[in-house]
Amino acid sequence: MTDMISSGVSALQAYSQALNTVSNNIANANTVGYSRQQTTLQANLVGGVEVSGIRRFTDGLVISRSLSDQSSFSRLDAFSTMASRVDGLLSGKSSGLSAPLQKFFTAMSGVAADPQSTSARQTLLSAASNLSSQFSDLQGQLDGMNAEINSQLTQSVSQINQAAQSIAQLNNSIALAQGSGQSANDLLDQRDRLITQISQNVGISTVQQTDGSMNVFTAGGQALVLGGTSQSLKLVPNTYGNGDLEISIGNPAVNINSQISGGVIGGLMDVRSQLIVPTQNKLGAIAAGLTQALNAQHTQGVDQNGQMGGNFFATISGSASAANTNAGSAAVSVGLTDVGQIGNNNYVLRYDGSNWNLSDASTGAAVTMTGAGTASNPFVAGGVSFQVSGSAASGDSFLVQPLNHAAGQMQVAITDPAKIAAASAAALGTSGSGNNGNANLLANVGANGVLSGGTVSITAANIALVSQTGNLSQQISTRRDAAQAIQQQTKSDLDSVSGVNLDEEAADLLRYQQAYQAAAQVISMARDMFQTLLSATRGG
Repeated sequence: MTDMISSGVSALQAYSQALNTVSNNIANANTVGYSRQQTTLQANLVGGVEVSGIRRFTDGLVISRSLSDQSSFSRLDAFSTMASRVDGLLSGKSSGLSAPLQKFFTAMSGVAADPQSTSARQTLLSAASNLSSQFSDLQGQLDGMNAEINSQLTQSVSQINQAAQSIAQLNNSIALAQGSGQSANDLLDQRDRLITQISQNVGISTVQQTDGSMNVFTAGGQALVLGGTSQSLKLVPNTYGNGDLEISIGNPAVNINSQISGGVIGGLMDVRSQLIVPTQNKLGAIAAGLTQALNAQHTQGVDQNGQMGGNFFATISGSASAANTNAGSAAVSVGLTDVGQIGNNNYVLRYDGSNWNLSDASTGAAVTMTGAGTASNPFVAGGVSFQVSGSAASGDSFLVQPLNHAAGQMQVAITDPAKIAAASAAALGTSGSGNNGNANLLANVGANGVLSGGTVSITAANIALVSQTGNLSQQISTRRDAAQAIQQQTKSDLDSVSGVNLDEEAADLLRYQQAYQAAAQVISMARDMFQTLLSATRGG
């Protein structure tokens, strides 16, 4: 009877635990990141049954695939969101350049049709002002998106650091629990959720340790979590102080910006390098090209006062940002000598102690330049001039951006309608300053080859920019949708392993309930038998 009671009690305890596990599964059927658990039983060597452990259903390979898929989707989702906004900005009827460009050249044709009309001239100045304002607004919108990227980077880095600290703490708790033979299933689920949160923000890899802890690395191999220790990411200003934030790690900080990929952060970095900066450069090329071509033609004409025309638009210049490590006092001014020869690249101008050298900012490839860097003989390369003043120290460098901020500089240089040089100087002797010879030429500037070595017109460049941005947005959107489908399939694969099936849990609940009741019946029967035996003994 003692054996029956002992077996019955062990069964009650075992099936009570099994019922608790099933109940916990049912309660967490809709809990994100919860992994189904199962009580495993084994026969006790001295009789009865005992709980050998609580199994957690999971699959390391599927989880690893899920982290990779999550990073890929989050990257493309962040990129797609921004690309859609830029596309809408450039192609919008009220926000793009197409309408104000057309109105400007239509107004110029109006002056050509009636060069003596003050009203036509005023209409042209208004159209020019609206066009320059549109360029400035677009520049501001793109600059604002760049600032948003910094803000989102700050948020993502903060989430990564908080999650990494929590994972390190959980690693200690998990190692302690497993080392003492206790179940750490809920801690493991919590850690997996935090790892998934990190993968949403940046591409990562993980390595399981023998003590149950999990090491977490960025896709570039930098450790975020090693056992019970975490390492924080930091945001630091760009070397050239142009407002961009970059990612570093460690103490002293090491810049790992170029090694970051995947997740929201990877997507934001791609948006900046593949969309925002190229768009600013192409927009700047249109603004600078229009300014340079129109000014060149306008100065060939004669205004209503009989004077040769001046600049129609204010001169646009490039920018040069000094590195924050510069030790000298040198400064660099950037002129645009021939916008048609300027590509979309930025440059680094560096002093080696004896000579100035120019290289492509993206590839590092050397760029040949002529000149001496002085006011009378500036350095010249690819349609850009560089004038150096002050004294440079060896190793000093400057980031040269010929067109990045050009659109924001677009301004009408004249306010007096009479100063519009509509007349052709060659025709002054026959028709005076009221002829339309120069106005006709000005009206055709938009269709003339101005950019890309004189092969692309202003109008065509704008159409190409809108088309390229739209195509990129569509491509990224398509890839995002594909990545989402893959992610959802992987989630389904993981749910098939780790998810709670309520039908199965209901069946287990009934099975364990019956077993529990049977164990209780065994104890009750043993008690009755014991009472009968006591009664018989006393009666004898």
